[in-house]
Amino acid sequence: MDTSLSWIKSWHKFLSHRATHSSINQIKPTFMDAMMTLPELRYLSPTTREKAMTIAQELIKTSNISPKDAISKAVLIAKNWAVKNVTRSVWKKLKSIDNEAI
Repeated sequence: MDTSLSWIKSWHKFLSHRATHSSINQIKPTFMDAMMTLPELRYLSPTTREKAMTIAQELIKTSNISPKDAISKAVLIAKNWAVKNVTRSVWKKLKSIDNEAI
């Protein structure tokens, strides 16, 4: 019984040491975290914000553009996308209401 207790203590010590010194557990801000703090993205809806972040990442990867310019361009693209989606859904609703009235 004494041996198993020392084994458990050793294992606990190992896990504690690993948890405090592991690079996995150290919180490092990512590009996405940095983007979330930008004022350009704060007022967007969650769906539009996600779309803008995806577009910005693609712009940074594929073109030689600064992150600031990529985010500005991505916000404009995402806002246009959102307006088109809303307009399309409103148009479909209006059309279905017109069809019901006929």
